[in-house]
Amino acid sequence: MPELVAILEAKQEEDYQNKKFMAALQGVDIDQANAQKQGSTWEEIQARVYSGGKTSNAKDVMALQGKNAKRKGFGIGLGLDAVSIDGDGTVTKIG
Repeated sequence: MPELVAILEAKQEEDYQNKKFMAALQGVDIDQANAQKQGSTWEEIQARVYSGGKTSNAKDVMALQGKNAKRKGFGIGLGLDAVSIDGDGTVTKIG
């Protein structure tokens, strides 16, 4: 029985390391995410999707784009304009 438990634990660790590697290829640190132990709320996930990853705050104006802006009745592209200013002073219109 102890041998079976050791085999299962080794397999579980191997699977975790494979998932960790695949996540690292996508720029995600699984260990850091697990250390936070805080799940994202549905609003934060939607804000990240609608803003293209620029914000996780659902109350940020960057979350008001596309379908979310149309549903709210205002937002970027519907009366609001947003710009991004880089460190070198380059201004880029968003939306």
